[in-house]
Amino acid sequence: MKNWRNIFYWVLVIFTVYIIIEIIRKIFGGSLGFEELVIALLIANLGHTFFLHSKIAIMNSKLSEHIGWYKGKKELI
Repeated sequence: MKNWRNIFYWVLVIFTVYIIIEIIRKIFGGSLGFEELVIALLIANLGHTFFLHSKIAIMNSKLSEHIGWYKGKKELI
């Protein structure tokens, strides 16, 4: 499962770099059309949102486990 996350992350990074290059090309006069750039930016935004959501879920589970350990420790004393 972690390998898929890493693959997805690096594909997303490469896609984002490509979109940044296309935006720079659009500023200087060529490249994709406006609609294509907007759709690509929306897709990149969705990808980053899903990636951050998974990272926050992992952090939340670790934090709840840690807090649960302290609650159990208080009951033993």
